[in-house]
Amino acid sequence: MLDQRQGGEAAMSEGSAHDARYHRPMPGGGYVEIEVAPSAERESSQSRGRLIVERRSDHERRMGHQPPVVADVLHEDRDALMADLFELAHDNAALARRLLEWQSARARAD
Repeated sequence: MLDQRQGGEAAMSEGSAHDARYHRPMPGGGYVEIEVAPSAERESSQSRGRLIVERRSDHERRMGHQPPVVADVLHEDRDALMADLFELAHDNAALARRLLEWQSARARAD
């Protein structure tokens, strides 16, 4: 199961070194992507993985927009990290639930 952590957006912000390991189009437009990077903590052998869901099908509407991060995971084993995120990336219902949770958290923060 995913060991979900908070604060991943700061650790893998725009311009940081990350590796998009998986990308697939969404049925209604947009895409799902898995990014992996070394942990931002020094002396750590962990990797950080993020599952991003871009809901906008129009490329012009994506400009200047950070897509939702619906899972942010730290793991010692990069293969296990990818397996967990890959499973979630292929479950459209789970992605929809994660997006609803993300939207709800944003609404509470505003």
